[in-house]
Amino acid sequence: MIVQEAEPAADKILTFVEESVLSLREAGSEPYTILLGPAAYELLCDAVAARFGRKRGPVEQFQWVNVVVDPFRDEEICVVPPPREIAAGVRAERRDR
Repeated sequence: MIVQEAEPAADKILTFVEESVLSLREAGSEPYTILLGPAAYELLCDAVAARFGRKRGPVEQFQWVNVVVDPFRDEEICVVPPPREIAAGVRAERRDR
């Protein structure tokens, strides 16, 4: 199973999350958490507000997947499977913008 991490541009962040969710499901897993840095979280909040035509606010879930802000990251974002699957071994890849 491959978990991708990226620093997507504002107009690509939701597409990256959706593709990552789909990739995990196609691999026979389920997305567990959207893990991202504070800067990426700001982009995510803006993108969700724009897509759904609503006022900007906090985003705690997207596509029924919990959002977790990791203060050790900045603009990076990834969608990870459950911890037991990560511990069993996943291949991590970094995707360019």
